[in-house]
Amino acid sequence: MTDKKNVPSDALNGVQNVVLDLDGTLYDKTGLARRMMRRLWWCLPLLAAERLARKNMHYVQYASEEEFFGAFFRYMSRGHWWGVGVAATWYHTVYMPTMIRLIRRYHHPRPEMMALIEEAKAKGLTLAIYSDYGCVVEKLEALGIDPSQFELMISAPELGALKPSEPCARHVLELLQAKPETTLFVGDRDDKDGASARSVGAKFLLI
Repeated sequence: MTDKKNVPSDALNGVQNVVLDLDGTLYDKTGLARRMMRRLWWCLPLLAAERLARKNMHYVQYASEEEFFGAFFRYMSRGHWWGVGVAATWYHTVYMPTMIRLIRRYHHPRPEMMALIEEAKAKGLTLAIYSDYGCVVEKLEALGIDPSQFELMISAPELGALKPSEPCARHVLELLQAKPETTLFVGDRDDKDGASARSVGAKFLLI
């Protein structure tokens, strides 16, 4: 049997829906930030601006993905020579593709998470991916995980915010037609994934 260290044996008791975080949860992302800096050394100011924008835009809710990214790229451009268009192009054509390539080359699914997914499938539970980043399908494929086994694959920005947005977490439940008391959120960040679960009254498993 696949190793299930760090996952309680009763984690899925009373659960009908499992909402999984991606980065840091389905795979150990140790070293990814360092590799991103080495690969994108020529645009370190843009990398730093992306991290600062992400850090400072928590708890801000927008009506749509378009509005969220509009604000995100404006924040990235504050006080810099580049404009919103440059920030957006860099993010979508350099930053995210580089991350996906590095995940494919250096990272692998956590055995305990694959075991949890297998157990959930065997029990007939609904599986979903709820990420704080985009490119969910591309990242799953980079990890060698079949996206078709998930009923829902979505990122918080698609819903107008970043974790731990309560409206976004509630929207995930609505899309799944799920009750919070029978839904388990799984993630590696208590301040994001755990807070998302608590905001809607769902269960939470910290990896």
